[in-house]
Amino acid sequence: MNKKEIVINTARELFTKYGYKKVSMDEIAQKAKVTKKTIYTYFKDKQELFSYFIFEELESIKKEFDESCDLSFIEKVSSSIYHILKLRKNSPFFANILNEKENTFFLKLYDDEMLKFIEEKIKEQINKKTIKNCDSHLTSFIIYKIYIAIMFEYSKELDEEKVTKEITSILKSGLLN
Repeated sequence: MNKKEIVINTARELFTKYGYKKVSMDEIAQKAKVTKKTIYTYFKDKQELFSYFIFEELESIKKEFDESCDLSFIEKVSSSIYHILKLRKNSPFFANILNEKENTFFLKLYDDEMLKFIEEKIKEQINKKTIKNCDSHLTSFIIYKIYIAIMFEYSKELDEEKVTKEITSILKSGLLN
């Protein structure tokens, strides 16, 4: 493992255990057995290092989306957002982001990147004429925020699979008979 991988793994471990705010670059360097200068050759600051993990997860979601060829567009969107729900619910790393109210920057970064990705995919499908012409920005916002609202505001026990099926059904068929 090279030094950059050691720094990344160490930072991931410390951020997961203690959260963004409580971890210093000195602690990462000490635990990784490198100098702070070494860390700064790979990342300009702690925020960029932490953002690395956000983008890493986003890339994983995008890859999963693009590899699910046998699903319809709506099913791909639902599957991807289902993955996000599971991640946010089960990941100690993301739990720390959500618990530290000061980390709104990282949540906004994550949400903004997801919205851009969904919007891009909606535009592709409009151009292919596989979905109706719509305001791709507004539509991506609505789809994403439905999931976020359910994740954080829905008061009953959350069954991600049921939520995903229900939202997929609404997106595919609407509510009216």
